[in-house]
Amino acid sequence: MKHRLDPALLRRMAAALDPEDRDEMAIPSYLHRNPALRWMAWRRLIVLARMIPDRLPPGGAVMDYGCGTGVLFEETLQRAGSVVGVDLVLDAARMLKDMQGLDRVTLLDPDAARAQVAAASIDLVIAAEVLEHIDDLDEVSDFFARALKPDGQLLLSLPTENRAYRLGRRLAGFEGDYHEHDAASIDALLKRRGWRPTGRRHVPMRGPACIYLVAAYRPPI
Repeated sequence: MKHRLDPALLRRMAAALDPEDRDEMAIPSYLHRNPALRWMAWRRLIVLARMIPDRLPPGGAVMDYGCGTGVLFEETLQRAGSVVGVDLVLDAARMLKDMQGLDRVTLLDPDAARAQVAAASIDLVIAAEVLEHIDDLDEVSDFFARALKPDGQLLLSLPTENRAYRLGRRLAGFEGDYHEHDAASIDALLKRRGWRPTGRRHVPMRGPACIYLVAAYRPPI
């Protein structure tokens, strides 16, 4: 992943956000003093970024759902013609957009995205570390399916919620359980709704040490 956010910018974002939003956007993990935890925070994004080129035509349209800090904007714009960044809290993403002059990025909250993103207009939906927080995944799945072109794809990064993941959260200083779903339940729900897998990666590896699942799907026929 060539385009990582500068630590000074991440600190500015953290200062501008309330603690809950700061943590949701994984800013403490990107800045953690433990190099292993920093590596893991970036590793899932590196794996996801490597899966983008095969799933996005040059000049294609991307929707980054749950864009957070906009950490994937510059990486995605190396291939995309436009990016729609969607989040409940857009302060950090707007800071990045304004500072970097990312004119091809449009920022919308989820309600505005449902109203403004045209049917069959998106080549790739990215949802990194967001679906586990959403109660009504059926509604979001329907929105993604409507927004995507027939040959488009959905690219996800999801927590496994296994022992290795929970240990990593504790070491990173996060407490409590607040996720509605995990990687296995989201994968199962999407398959039940007709989404067709096109690839997956396990971060950092398969088995009990797998902390994140990065997976891609084609929309239901």
